[in-house]
Amino acid sequence: MSTISEQIATTGTPQAGEEGIDIRKIIGLVRFHWKWFAISVAVCLIVAFLYLRYSTPVYKINATILVKDEKKGADLGNADILQGLGGLGMKSNVDNEMEIFKSRTLMERTVRDMELNVSYWTKGRVKLTETFARIPFRLNYVPLNDDSIHATVTYKLNLQKNGTFTLHDEQLNHDFNGKLGDTLKLGTGRVVIEDTYYPISEPQEYTIRVGNYAGAVTKYAGLLTVATPSKQTSTMNISINETVPEKGEAIINKLIEVYLRANLDDRNRIADSTMSFIDERLALVGQELTGIEKNIQDFKQSNDITDISAQSKELIKNTSDYMKQLTDQQVQLSVIESLEKYLQDQGNSSRVVPASLIVQDPTFTSLIERYNSLQLERSRMLMSTTEENPLVKTMDQQLNTLRGDIRSSLSSVKRGVLAGINQLQSYTGNLDSRIKQLPRQERISIDFARQQAIKQELFLYLLKKREETAITKSSTIANARIVDAAKAQPNPISPKKSLIALSALLLGLLIPSAAIYIKDLMNNKVGSKEDITSRTQLPVIGEISHSSGNEQVVVKSGSKSQIAEQFRALRTNLQFMLTGDQKTILLTSSMSGEGKSFVAVNLACSLGLSGKKVVLLELDLRKPKISKALGLNNSKGFSTLMTRQSQLNEVILNSGVMDNLFVIPSGPVPPNPAELLLMPELSEFFAVLRQNFDYIVIDTAPVGLVTDAQLLSAHSDVNIFLTRQGYTFKRQLEIPKELQASQKMKRICIVLNDVQAGGGYGYGYGYGYGYGYGGYGADSGYFEEGKQKKTHKKG
Repeated sequence: MSTISEQIATTGTPQAGEEGIDIRKIIGLVRFHWKWFAISVAVCLIVAFLYLRYSTPVYKINATILVKDEKKGADLGNADILQGLGGLGMKSNVDNEMEIFKSRTLMERTVRDMELNVSYWTKGRVKLTETFARIPFRLNYVPLNDDSIHATVTYKLNLQKNGTFTLHDEQLNHDFNGKLGDTLKLGTGRVVIEDTYYPISEPQEYTIRVGNYAGAVTKYAGLLTVATPSKQTSTMNISINETVPEKGEAIINKLIEVYLRANLDDRNRIADSTMSFIDERLALVGQELTGIEKNIQDFKQSNDITDISAQSKELIKNTSDYMKQLTDQQVQLSVIESLEKYLQDQGNSSRVVPASLIVQDPTFTSLIERYNSLQLERSRMLMSTTEENPLVKTMDQQLNTLRGDIRSSLSSVKRGVLAGINQLQSYTGNLDSRIKQLPRQERISIDFARQQAIKQELFLYLLKKREETAITKSSTIANARIVDAAKAQPNPISPKKSLIALSALLLGLLIPSAAIYIKDLMNNKVGSKEDITSRTQLPVIGEISHSSGNEQVVVKSGSKSQIAEQFRALRTNLQFMLTGDQKTILLTSSMSGEGKSFVAVNLACSLGLSGKKVVLLELDLRKPKISKALGLNNSKGFSTLMTRQSQLNEVILNSGVMDNLFVIPSGPVPPNPAELLLMPELSEFFAVLRQNFDYIVIDTAPVGLVTDAQLLSAHSDVNIFLTRQGYTFKRQLEIPKELQASQKMKRICIVLNDVQAGGGYGYGYGYGYGYGYGGYGADSGYFEEGKQKKTHKKG
C-alpha cells in the first residue's frame, strides 16, 4: 500500500486524461461571479426587450402564379382550343418569365401606378410608424418632375376633423393652409391633397416622405424575390419583404397585374398590326369603290340609261366565271403588293408581319409564323436586356435572313399570280373585242360594272379578315394565371423573438465569461493549485484558505473552522514527509506579503495540538513579525544568542498560546544577518534543539530577496515554499524549481495560501517586509523592485 508521503511526492505530476476543460473550475468561477452574470444577462435581456418592442417588424408577402411553359407542358386550359381556331400564340418558358418579372421596367410601371415614392407616417409614443391603406388623404403630383427631387423630402401635415389641414414645407420653410382637394405649389412641384373619404376620427399629424421614382424602383426591385420551387414545375413564387403587410400585398398584386397586362399586350401585337393594315386598305378600297359607283351614276344620268340590253346581259353572264377568277387573282396581287411595300419599309423592320392576309402557300405561311415568333421573342428579351446583347444580335441576323426569305417567297408567289392574271386577261381579251362591237354606252357600262365588282370583292374580303382578327384578339389570354394571390405571413420574419432572446441570453453569459477569460489571460499571478502544478513538478502539500479575521492564531484547541482543518491536513502531510528523526521544517517564500509568518505560527500551533513539543524560530532577522504578533519580548533572541550576549535558556520563550509551544525570537536586528547564519555555532544550536524538541519550525526571510533561507536549508529536513493566491507572480514559481535543480535547497514542497472559493483573489495577510536592500541577490532575480511594498490588510 502506498504511503501518503509517496502520494505527496507524486503531487504535481500531470496525469493522463487531466488535459482539457476543467468543468469544476468553470463552475467555481461562475458561482463566484454569479452577480456579474446575473447583471449582464438582465441588462442584455432588457436591451433585447426594448429592441423587440421598438424595432419595426418585417413581414414576408408571397404569391404564386402558373406560367405556360412549352418545355414543361403547363396548360392553362383553353390554350390548345385557341390555337386550333387559329388564335395568336407565342412560346414561353419559366426562366424567361422570371427575368421579365424581375425587370426594372415592370417595377417602374408598378411604382408609378401606385406612387410608391410617397410614404405616409404617423407619430407614436416613441417612433414614427408607416401607414398605407387607412389614411384619409393622398398627395399627388400634377405631374411629378423626377429631376426636381434629388433626396427624400419631408412634409408635416396636421389634419383636422373637418378636413382642413396645415402642411409645413421644410424646403420653403413655409406653412400651407387648405382643405382636402386643394392644389398647392410646393418646393418640389404642384401637388393635390386628394380626399380618400376615409373617416377622420380625431386630429392627426402625418409625416409625408417624397422621393424620386428611380430610388423607389431600386428599393423595391432589391426587395423582390422571384424563384421557382423546382426545375420540374412551371410555377413562380413571388415574394417581397415589407414592414407594412397591406402595402406589400398591394405591391405584389399590382406587379402581377402589370405583368399580365404587358403579357397580353405582347400577344396582341400581331392582331393589332394586322387590324391596322386592314383598316388602311379598307379606307383606300372604299374610296376607290365610291369613285366607281359615282362614275356609274354620272354615266347613267348623262345617257338616260336605266337597263342593259339582253345582249349585254348574255355577254356578262358568259364572262362571269372569268371575271370572278380575275377578280380573285387581282385581290391576291393587291395583297402581295401591299405586303411587299410593308416589307420594304424600314420602319416596319421591328414589327410583326400581318399573318391572316397571306396567300395560302404552306412555305410562305411557315416563314411568316417563324418571323413573327422570333420578332416577339426579341421584343420580350429587350425588356430585360439591351440591343448589344449577343443573343439579341443573333436574333437580328436571323430576322434579316427570314425577311429575305419572305421577300423571295413573296416574289415567287407574285410571279404565279401575275401569270394567272395574264392568262385570264387573254381570255377576257376575246370577250372585249366582242363587247366593242356593242354600242358605246353599253360597253362603258360593262367596264364600270367590272371595276365595281372587283372593288366590292376586295372590300368584302378585307372586312371579313378584320372581323376574324378582332375575334381572335378578344379570345387571347395571357400565358400565366394567378394560383395564390399575395398574402402576408402572420408572423414577422424579422426580428425573430426567440432568436433575439436566445442571443441576448448567450451574450449576457458571454460578456462576463469573456471578461473573466481576458482577465485570466492577462493575470500573471498564481490563482489556483493548477497554476502551480502546470509550471512545476514540486509537490503541493496544502492549501490554506483566506482568513477574514484579525487573529494571528487561528489554530486552537477545539477549533473546527475550515482553515484550522486545513492546517491539520498540512500537519498530517508533513508528518508523512518527515521520516525517522527528521523534525525541522523551514518556511520561505519568493517575496514579502505572502503570509509566511502567519502560516509558520499556525503550523507550529497545529503541531503542538498533536501533543508534541514544538519550537518556532523567528529567523527573519531583517523584518521579524512573530514576536510582535504573539506579544513576546524581542530584546533577546537569536541575534544575541549567536553573539553570545544571551544564553539559550534565556531566549526560549513560551508562546503564550499553549504550554508545549515555544518561540525563539529574532532579537535585535543585526547589521550582518547572513554572517550570523554562517557561524559554526549554528550547527550546535540546531543539535541542541533537536535533542529537546519534537518539531522545529523555522520562519525565515523570502528566498527570492535574500539568501538566508538557502543558508538555513542545510539544517532543515523539509523546505516549504509559500505562495499566495492572487499575489505571487507565476514566474516566481521558477525560484523553487531552480533551487531544487541546482541542489541549493532540497526537499522543497509548496503551500498555496489565502485561497478564496471561486478564484477570487483577496489579500488576507499583512506581513509586508519592505526590505530596503539595494540589490536582491544575483541568484534571485525574480522580484521586480517596488512591487513588494503593496499594502494588504491583515488576516
